[in-house]
Amino acid sequence: MMTTTIDNSVFETMHKNEAWMFTNVSALSKIDFVDHGEFDLETVNQFDIEPDNPLVVFVNGVYQEEFSRCVEGVKLNSGILGAIASRGDSQIPRGESDTLTITGNQETTIHVLQIVAGSNPVACFANIHIHAAESETISVAETHVAIGDCNHLFMPCTEVVAEKNAIVTLVKAIRGSKMAYHLGSLHVMQHESSKVQTHTITLGSKCSRNEVYAYLDGERCESNFDGMYMLGKDQFVDNHLRVEHNEAIGNSREFYKGVLDENAKSVFTGRIYVKEDAQQTDAKQTNQNIILSDEAQATARPQLEIYADDVKCTHGATTGEIDAEAMLYLQTRGIPADAARTLLIYAFLNESLDELHDDAFRSVLAEELLSNLPGGDFIRSLYL
Repeated sequence: MMTTTIDNSVFETMHKNEAWMFTNVSALSKIDFVDHGEFDLETVNQFDIEPDNPLVVFVNGVYQEEFSRCVEGVKLNSGILGAIASRGDSQIPRGESDTLTITGNQETTIHVLQIVAGSNPVACFANIHIHAAESETISVAETHVAIGDCNHLFMPCTEVVAEKNAIVTLVKAIRGSKMAYHLGSLHVMQHESSKVQTHTITLGSKCSRNEVYAYLDGERCESNFDGMYMLGKDQFVDNHLRVEHNEAIGNSREFYKGVLDENAKSVFTGRIYVKEDAQQTDAKQTNQNIILSDEAQATARPQLEIYADDVKCTHGATTGEIDAEAMLYLQTRGIPADAARTLLIYAFLNESLDELHDDAFRSVLAEELLSNLPGGDFIRSLYL
């Protein structure tokens, strides 16, 4: 059995650092974590989104061969990890787990299921390395699920390398318990004419910190970092991004949107860094929020650091309530108030889901959205 040692003291003062000023995880310093917990492995089957696709299953950081369907290019414990993550200044602890490396052409989406579970609070790590060589295509969908009412702590780290003309698509969905903590980081390195598309979808957890560090190290790179979140009582998400344009003619987009109910809170911090020689950079960041309660709160912190002259870098943020006129319009057409409200919320969030190329993954997430909204059955009859 793999053992995980957590130094709780690192969390006690983390929020005193500017990058973490909105994200107080000091409560983690007072929790007695264990490194593994009992879990009914048959439960894995309910999260097997597409039986025809490759599947790699981990429970508390340990590979579960019985439930996995590996293919060529998917390797365990190959040891190729850490080089890209070391370029950033993430303060999220790194630790041991069974590690996954994905290489080669993988046009069929590989599903990676990471489960954290146990009757006592479990702390564990996850380490994934995705490497698309020249002109290769890789598609990966990660599901992170915390099960139970414990204050589990999950700290996944994913590294992506996209060589010349390579294409990588990555979806990360945070689901399950609303009592768990999720502190995850994604580190991306791109070379000439590569394309990377990522989606981070936060539906579960009490506190989520989703970090993205991207390095556009070649000319004509294209990067899209999208995020979507729907949060309710006592939930918090911090989406923290740094995208570095280190070569010319690079394009990047950050597009994060969410719905906040009750006393939920969100923070979006997006920094675009443009190096001196990175001329003709085109970068844009957008954060949109719908607030459903007077207690909900959304904070946007766009940041631009530009050292080149010939660039186009923009940012924008909007926060508002449900459109009252649109609500009235739908109700006058015979749609009940709850269903009308849900329809507008779903239409707002579904823009993010429509970008997902994996139909099975998109359907599961859409179903989870609707199951958490009043009037969802009515909307389900229209969309699904």
